Amino acid sequence: MPGRAEIGAAKVEWGVATHIGAGHERNQDAYCTQPPVFVVADGIGGHADGHLASHEVIEALLALTGRVLVDVDMFTESLRDARARIGRIKVDGGRPPGSTLTGVLITDGAAGPSWMVANIGDSRTYRLDSAELKQLTVDHSVVQEMIDAGAVVQSARRDVPFRNMLTRAITAGDDYPPDVWFVPMCAGDRILACSDGVHGLIDQSAIELVLRQNRDPQSAADELVNMAVDAGGYDDMTAVVVDAVEISGGAINRGTER
Repeated sequence: MPGRAEIGAAKVEWGVATHIGAGHERNQDAYCTQPPVFVVADGIGGHADGHLASHEVIEALLALTGRVLVDVDMFTESLRDARARIGRIKVDGGRPPGSTLTGVLITDGAAGPSWMVANIGDSRTYRLDSAELKQLTVDHSVVQEMIDAGAVVQSARRDVPFRNMLTRAITAGDDYPPDVWFVPMCAGDRILACSDGVHGLIDQSAIELVLRQNRDPQSAADELVNMAVDAGGYDDMTAVVVDAVEISGGAINRGTER
């Protein structure tokens, strides 16, 4: 659902869209757009009850909603709770469930508001400003490790048969660390958090074009998911778009910035 809120010195607006993948019985994606938490969780495909795992991750993060200041310790504690919740899911055979997680938590400290970027798995978070669209996160996947090692070129990643094999995820039996860092928030920033059902089917250049052409964050989220559906939509698709509209009274003209 679209929305707007003030979080300390920052005013933000957001939109979210999700769609079940073709042939899937359940949408294994879950999301949170309750300030200051704007994240996407993707239940690990092919694992039992992945939809439950992603929703348990979101439930654990709800403890952070309503806060103006969020730090790494708070986030780490929420992940600990998420793993415990996943561990309580009753699995009827097969591998235990797990989930990815990506997105931002907005925190307003002494230096001003920041995007607290968090990622574990192969969902992605991007930041659009007046200059460029930049992928903030790095996929935790076997194919990404091969790209980093020079064994696969970036343009060929979609042709790798095991491209969805993860090296990190949120599961009950593992304590994989997430990537967490802080990016100063600037008026005019636009954040996109999306599952691999979106970025796996839409090139980054096309994602940037959609984010620039749609000033309304809900319209941008809707168009990205619709494009993924039209491109085949074999996986569940979720997009969360968050705009930093104003910081400390410094409103911007978003049409000019983008």
